Amino acid sequence: MPWTHAGSVAVIVAQQFNSAILSQLWLVRNEILRDEEFQEGSIFSDVVVQVRSTPFQMLVLPDQLQMVPTVSRDQEQEILLQRLGRLVRELPHTPYRALGLNFAWHLTPADGNIARLSRDMFFVPNRPLHQSFGEENAHFGGYLSKDILGFRLKLDVKPLIVSLEGGRVENRLHFGFNYHFDLQEDAARQIEERLQHWNEVRQESERIVDSIERRQQ
Repeated sequence: MPWTHAGSVAVIVAQQFNSAILSQLWLVRNEILRDEEFQEGSIFSDVVVQVRSTPFQMLVLPDQLQMVPTVSRDQEQEILLQRLGRLVRELPHTPYRALGLNFAWHLTPADGNIARLSRDMFFVPNRPLHQSFGEENAHFGGYLSKDILGFRLKLDVKPLIVSLEGGRVENRLHFGFNYHFDLQEDAARQIEERLQHWNEVRQESERIVDSIERRQQ
């Protein structure tokens, strides 16, 4: 039953990002990126900033910043600390509100039967809500949360259809791991401290994924 890693992203929510500050020149002067690291497709405007580079991709909207490391897995935490950590340090007066470390995985059943897989994982007989979804074609999902490593882990599981090359589609079960942290005073420092747990929370997500795979074998 194959798993597919569907992405990892660090998200910072703020009351207001001043996107106009984050020009290509500003990123270079503040050692967030080097000139040779920029790739085609970057956009800089007063409303949105989209950066394509060799170590990461970044999207800045008025209320949030998203950074996706595009390096090997063992280098992700270092890149986030060096680049995202430095960025928030250079903008300490931005009204940061929350930090989320996010990891997405897709589970594809060997027989392609998401109805069977999601039922096996989530269906609870004789529960009023589930009794209304007793049909064989019903699909199921779930939401789970707990405190871990100073974060609130929110795991969202739901069926989805993924488009593949050649016009093919594939039924998968999406596992979205969100490690949420509400920022208080001295938010820039808190962000840097929380980013140091990237490897730990990534490994926790992988541990959960591995435990599901063992149960399904």
